[in-house]
Amino acid sequence: MDRPSVPSAAERARHAGTLVTPAFGARPHRPADFAAESESMHRLAQALTSSGGAMLQTLSDMALSLCEAGSAGIGLLERDADDACILRWVAVSGKCVAVAGTTTPIEDSPSGVTLELAEGQLFSFPQRHFACLKHVTPEIIEELVVPIPGEPEPSGTLWVMSHDREHLFDAEDRRILTSLANFTCAALTMARAKADAEARATEAEAARNALALAEARKDDFIATLSHELRNPIAPIDSALTTAIKLAADYPDVLSALDIADRQMQLLKRLVGDLLDASRIKHGKLSIHPSYGLLQDIVADAVTAMKSDLNCGQHRLHVAVPPYPVTVHADLVRLTQVVSNVLSNAVKYTPPGGDITLSVAAPDLSIAPTEGQSPCDAVITVKDNGMGISASVLPHVYDMFAQSASARERAAGGLGIGLAVVKHLVTAHNGTVTIASTGEGQGTEVTIRLPIVCERRGERTTTAPRPIASRRILLVDDCADATEALGTLLELQGHEVKRATSGNDALSIVESFAPDVALIDISMPGMDGPELAQLLRLRAQCSLTKLVALTGSSDVASRPETDERIFDAHLIKPLSLDDLENVLRPS
Repeated sequence: MDRPSVPSAAERARHAGTLVTPAFGARPHRPADFAAESESMHRLAQALTSSGGAMLQTLSDMALSLCEAGSAGIGLLERDADDACILRWVAVSGKCVAVAGTTTPIEDSPSGVTLELAEGQLFSFPQRHFACLKHVTPEIIEELVVPIPGEPEPSGTLWVMSHDREHLFDAEDRRILTSLANFTCAALTMARAKADAEARATEAEAARNALALAEARKDDFIATLSHELRNPIAPIDSALTTAIKLAADYPDVLSALDIADRQMQLLKRLVGDLLDASRIKHGKLSIHPSYGLLQDIVADAVTAMKSDLNCGQHRLHVAVPPYPVTVHADLVRLTQVVSNVLSNAVKYTPPGGDITLSVAAPDLSIAPTEGQSPCDAVITVKDNGMGISASVLPHVYDMFAQSASARERAAGGLGIGLAVVKHLVTAHNGTVTIASTGEGQGTEVTIRLPIVCERRGERTTTAPRPIASRRILLVDDCADATEALGTLLELQGHEVKRATSGNDALSIVESFAPDVALIDISMPGMDGPELAQLLRLRAQCSLTKLVALTGSSDVASRPETDERIFDAHLIKPLSLDDLENVLRPS
């Protein structure tokens, strides 16, 4: 036997005489006031730029005004903690404003009946039937409710109430309220789209900030790593140089030390590349032009790579102009450019391969260019090595970019060299192009630089004078560094006193007047600049040349006080040529 069906909320309201929507057909209705509606639509258009809550309140206020109601409001569907469907009164106007923000169950309510029937409904004395309205004051004579459309289901309801027995709603009120409900749907859609867009924008901004932070931390790590690596490299480099001098009469030992020295030079080059990468990122890799010979630049670059060329048994062919070519450029950085390109050719050319370094430049002694701009020098490095695939070629200048085949090679490097080359060539207002017909087809690098100028006087070469024995104070908190460098200096005939702190150094100078003091900048307790200032105050150090030892080659970041205190700065690991220059009497 079938159970009797339970009447719906709409059927129960209709049976109780509360749902009276058909009454609209019997009631006269006033003519449409399009002027008032037009003014309201204008206000709504202006309100579109406001927040979602302000927009809904504007719609509620308009419903109250256009329908001449006692109360009006908007209820939006949501779920409570028990996952039951409820309506939250997000906007209320008129006499029922106290219920704003409260919720009511959707079941057995005027809004629930309206959503069930999917069109506007009129209710008479709804408090007598719907328990959810019993707390509302003053008494509700009539309530007109229309659904607010939405996708995939309605968003809620828009309603007006009359608390006056003389004012009853008509079909015109339902038309107005339906129109406002449709506008409410559009406003909600726009608000949700805006909120979604803002959430996505916030997420995107957070992702960008996280990426930028990770990138900054990576850059800081690289800069710190490269700086810190210089500290252990310096004593190892000095110790190797010392050992090579001491092993001059022992060929087998010297052969082993030569291997270690070659690897040390490679390590120094890698650390230098890391530092340059950091400087490029922070815009601190600058150039300092001066006048010099292009042939000298090429010769220095070839000399720097000679050991690598010999190890790989490569055949290097060098062609430079037979006449002197004067250039205005950063000679050290330009040597680095040529060395980096040669280094790549050596790394990616199999043993026994051919590498050609050619230089083309005009002879300005034949064609004077008084008052004209510098002419181009073209440096080309060509090899018959592994080449570059078409997919990798567009990315060769990217920092840390390497092909899979390059990474497989033991001497593949860090993928920084060409990025540095590109930066330095651009800083000289030049261009660099890289061509390869594919893997296994070799590579050709062409560098064009507008740096050739007229000769600035004749170059004179004088043999360097031997350095007389000097009294040297060496101060570094790293005992290995002081011992290694001190031993090397002693082998060169100098008298060396070692100190591992500022206080030790001050004690030493009580009985020792140094010609030169080599002082580490970063020491715990008394740092290098503080020690240098104290040494300046001592009469026995009045003629002492104070030289800072630092792991940073960034001149711009040095405090002005350091520049005034010290007579010179040397970068770790020390170049023996630079060290000899500061040891020479002024």
